[in-house]
Amino acid sequence: MSGIQSDTSEPIDDSKGGTLPWGKFQQNKKDTVIMYLPLPDGCSGRNVQVKITSKSLKAVVMGEERIAGDLCERVVADDSDWQLEDGHLVVTLQKQNEGWWDRVVAKDVPIDTSKFDDVPFVMGDMKEHELDSMRDMMGRMIGGAS
Repeated sequence: MSGIQSDTSEPIDDSKGGTLPWGKFQQNKKDTVIMYLPLPDGCSGRNVQVKITSKSLKAVVMGEERIAGDLCERVVADDSDWQLEDGHLVVTLQKQNEGWWDRVVAKDVPIDTSKFDDVPFVMGDMKEHELDSMRDMMGRMIGGAS
């Protein structure tokens, strides 16, 4: 099947992650966790050491261990990487299995992931008069009477 198809990928943003003492993380359900660890001023790539295995992560910045420990889930280490971006150490982990992570490192405090799969009702926050206006507009669009 060819042609234009809509982008149904899930955006990665702060709504599906958390803030922890070492920084913050974002994720999608399918395959990616992105970690942001703040860096001190003047830090360059040669001041950073990161080791990612399928079960653990360690990041040392300017001789100081910023995060270390067993990951809460397994990752594909060869497909995971890190870079420095906008004053942060950005670590991208490729999940071995699909699903929401409630933390990155096993010793992190878990976040609540119970509502991550909820689909928001677009008109749920509208007041009654706004809903009436929307119904009237939709009726006119599809050719019905108002």
